[in-house]
Amino acid sequence: MRITPMAALGAVAIMSLTACASGADEPAATSSITSGDDSGIVFEARDPLVLGYSVYDLQNPYWQSWAAGVEAGAAAAGVEVIIVDQKSSQQEQVSGSLDLINQGISGLIITPVQPSALPETIDAAHEAHIPVVVGDIGAEGDYDAYILSNNYNGGELAAEAVIDQLGSVEGTHKVGVIELHAGSVVGEQRVAGFVDRLSGEDNFEIVSSLDGDDTVDGGYAAAQDMLSANPDLGAIYAANDSSAVGAQRAMETAGASVADGFVVIGFDGNDDAISLVDQGLMTGTVAQDPYGQGVKAVDTVMALLNGEDPGYSDADTRTISFPVQMVTSTNLADFLAAKAARN
Repeated sequence: MRITPMAALGAVAIMSLTACASGADEPAATSSITSGDDSGIVFEARDPLVLGYSVYDLQNPYWQSWAAGVEAGAAAAGVEVIIVDQKSSQQEQVSGSLDLINQGISGLIITPVQPSALPETIDAAHEAHIPVVVGDIGAEGDYDAYILSNNYNGGELAAEAVIDQLGSVEGTHKVGVIELHAGSVVGEQRVAGFVDRLSGEDNFEIVSSLDGDDTVDGGYAAAQDMLSANPDLGAIYAANDSSAVGAQRAMETAGASVADGFVVIGFDGNDDAISLVDQGLMTGTVAQDPYGQGVKAVDTVMALLNGEDPGYSDADTRTISFPVQMVTSTNLADFLAAKAARN
C-alpha cells in the first residue's frame, strides 16, 4: 500500500518516536549495520514498515520520475511510502525531513536541495535508528548510501559518440565543451570523463571549455563564443541538456546543422533534448535514469534494514553509481518504448 503525498501529512497516526522509545509500539524487526563513524547504529524496521521520501521539487520532471521510481520500489517491496515535496526550499526540506522522522518512518530517502544541510537531518535520523539514503545532487554527513548517475562514464560515452560521428573524417576536429557551474561535482565528473576519453584520439582537439550556467541562455552564449572564435568547430559537448539546447540554437544561428555533420551532445535525457534528437536537430544526449534510481533507493533502504550489503560501487564513500545511456537516433525508439512502459 502507498501513502500519497497529499495523504501523507494526515498520516501521523503511524506512531511517534516517543512511543517507540517507551516500548508502546515495539519494532517488528531490527537489523544492524555500522555507520560511517563506526558508532554501531542499529536500524529498526517498524511495523507497519513506512519509508519517507523528501523530494527536491515535484514541479521538475526529473524529480517526478525519481518519485515514481520510489513509489514503484515501495510497491514491489510491499511497504508504504510518504512523499513530501520540499519545493526547492532548503528550510522546508530540513523541517519536512524532521517531520517524517517524527512520524516513525523506518527509512529516509532524500534528494537534497542543499547537501550542506544534510548532516543535521542525518544525525536526527540515526538517533531514531533510521537509515538515510541520499539520491543525486550531492551528499554530506554520515549518510548510509549515496546513489547517483555514473557521471564520469557518461562523459566517456559522449566522447565515444563524437568519435563515432567524426573519427573517420580526415583532419583534426575542433571540439567545444560547455561546463556546469563552478563547483558542481557532477559537472566536473561529466567533463573529466569526456576530456579523458577524447585525449586518446590524435585527430580531436578541445579548443574551448566554457561555463554555460546550466541554462539554455548560458549554453547559447557559450556556444556563440566558441563558434565565433572557431568557425571551423565541429562538435560541442554540453554537461547538461539545457546548455545543449542553447548550443543547438547557437549552432543554427551560425548556419551549422547536425544534418551537415556538426555534432551536439547533451547530458540528462530531458524531454527537450530527446525531442531535438528525434527531429534530427541534436546528435544525442547521455540519459540518466531517475526512475531506476528511485527504485534502487528503496532497495537500498530495505537492504540496510535487513543488515545486508546494499551493493556499493565504492564502499569507502558508500556510493552506488547508477548506469547511464547514450541516446541517439539509432536507439531512440527503443529508449522511448522502455520509458513509456514504465508510465
